[in-house]
Amino acid sequence: MKRHNSLYPLSHDHHHVLVQARNLRIASAHSDRTSLHQIVSNFITFWDASLQTHFRQEEEILLPIFSQYSSTDRLEITETLKQHVNIQQVVDQLRKHIEQETALAVKSRELSELLGMHIRYEEQHLFPAIQEGVPEEALWEINRRLTTK
Repeated sequence: MKRHNSLYPLSHDHHHVLVQARNLRIASAHSDRTSLHQIVSNFITFWDASLQTHFRQEEEILLPIFSQYSSTDRLEITETLKQHVNIQQVVDQLRKHIEQETALAVKSRELSELLGMHIRYEEQHLFPAIQEGVPEEALWEINRRLTTK
């Protein structure tokens, strides 16, 4: 299904998340301790500056509007929220283990996998469900709110 133009800002963010996930995956498998530490530090900066905001936009704008035309317990909503919590927990663990090389590699790999699965879930399941169930004017309301925050 072609992505509705109103959701482009979120899909654009997803591209940046996938780049970060790839960097974490490669660094956890092949990099020396200094490189891994730098990649993880870069990711934490990205998380603090961008990804937390992206999650908040989905939780405060996208999902509530979707639930108006669906239900709050719809699988796509509950699964997205569950994945957000899981990712947040691993990011918190990554922060704690930034000085421990082995734990850092393991958590980096875990986070990379979670991020990749999460983005695929949203792009393949959540967004198509939103596009099918939310009227055009509400889709553009999502876009307006995403781009004014």
